[in-house]
Amino acid sequence: MASGSFRLTHKIKYVFTAAFTAFLTSNCVSSYEQIPSTYESDTGLKFPESVIDLACLTNTFPSKYKLVANESQICSTRLFNNYKEIKQINGLVYDHTDESFISNTYPSLGIKGLHVKVFERNQYVFIVVRHQEHESILTDEMNEMMSLFGAAATVDRQRGNKEAFGASVVASMIRSVRQRLGLDYLPQAIAIFNQVQSHYKDRANVKYVFSGFSAGGLYAIVLGLYFNWPAITFSATGVDDIVNIYYSDLFASQTKQGNISPIYNFAHILDPIPKLDCQLGVLCLYTPENLDKNQQFTEKELESLHISTIYGQSDPAIIQWLGQLQQWTCSPADHYNFKYGSCKRERLRWEDRVKSNSVSKQRTENEL
Repeated sequence: MASGSFRLTHKIKYVFTAAFTAFLTSNCVSSYEQIPSTYESDTGLKFPESVIDLACLTNTFPSKYKLVANESQICSTRLFNNYKEIKQINGLVYDHTDESFISNTYPSLGIKGLHVKVFERNQYVFIVVRHQEHESILTDEMNEMMSLFGAAATVDRQRGNKEAFGASVVASMIRSVRQRLGLDYLPQAIAIFNQVQSHYKDRANVKYVFSGFSAGGLYAIVLGLYFNWPAITFSATGVDDIVNIYYSDLFASQTKQGNISPIYNFAHILDPIPKLDCQLGVLCLYTPENLDKNQQFTEKELESLHISTIYGQSDPAIIQWLGQLQQWTCSPADHYNFKYGSCKRERLRWEDRVKSNSVSKQRTENEL
């Protein structure tokens, strides 16, 4: 009985918070035939200049993916002339080894928690979250994210994204342990940004923008949703189930808001990372002119493609991609989710489609 009550309560909570993400999907988008006009009106930033700059800001994190001998000249010139990095904020620890503010969860164990950079330009303050690099449960990166231990990683895509029960149980156990140890990164991210806001409390008309690549983009989007500021990200994992399931307690009150800030996620059409969980807002995809749709890519090649978005041979590959604006398509994220999304909402839709097809088939057979 208790188990049935828990499942019912969980379903009610999901349905309640699902209204929030449905609202986001329908209200963050309008017409995206002209990328610059909608992007600029939504964010107040120039397109594509600001997207290139944000890719360069994301590239400033120390990374094992960087080729030191081929440091970006385009990025260094753009950032030196236009942006100021802030390294002193009361209440935050700046780690000079990692060149970022850290949540500093367990310094004695080398677990530094979330990594964040802060940049200024005119009235804008840019909060950039670092991507994931490590894969052990208790390392200093963002292993809490759904793409590693959540529903998005625990589904059987060959059977219509049905949940893999055993993997889901393991994911829940890992999450429980991490929460008890204080390694849940969204509360850490919220605490960091609260300190950033406090730092700028005496400055009028400050505008915040969240950004990040991959897992960093994931948390940039969730922070943007939570604090109601724009999020402009690169190849970010989706956040639908993260908001609806993992953080429903934090986002329940958000359903009452009437104005949700824009989300723009820029990625290569073949990048598999955005398919983890479901996207919100607007997804902008680059399709190369010479793309062979029949070509089979290895997992290694797709991983290299993903990393090259920000950590290319010398510059972020997206800079080159943005030089071909005719190859970009921006649309409501729901269009992408319908085809690729791996979240509870899309699994339910898949079940509905199966039922609908079954009924249609039965009718046809009866008519014959």
